[in-house]
Amino acid sequence: MQTLRVLVSLLIVAVAILVYALWGRAGRERNAALPPKAPVIPVSRLTEVRPIKDIDLDYHSPDLPPGPGQPVFATQCVICHSPRYILNQPAFPRKTWTAEVHKMVKGYGAPIDPDQEKQIVNYLVVWHGKEDAPSPRGSRSKMYR
Repeated sequence: MQTLRVLVSLLIVAVAILVYALWGRAGRERNAALPPKAPVIPVSRLTEVRPIKDIDLDYHSPDLPPGPGQPVFATQCVICHSPRYILNQPAFPRKTWTAEVHKMVKGYGAPIDPDQEKQIVNYLVVWHGKEDAPSPRGSRSKMYR
């Protein structure tokens, strides 16, 4: 009998909580503060013309030493590479610079025609490279004597 009384008491409490939750909720929702509405902006204010701010920046051309092919280098290579990036490369011989520039054209699609390739290589060799060492003819046989 005692167990039955406890169960009935728990059932009455559960029903009371349920009734309060359902009926009390509706009243709380009605009394809750509504979020403030966003202000309505008239269309005339949205479309009015406002002055544009001008910002003038000085043009800064890349710091490149003068030389033959410098304008081509400045317009074609600096599109993707900074002059500092080129300076960080070792002083390659002409053969290596030729291969590197050709790789940019064939491998990466750089918009450089063959005449410009030669000008760029010449500029790189003069600016940051060295001429190819002459191939020693007959020196191999001298080394093994």
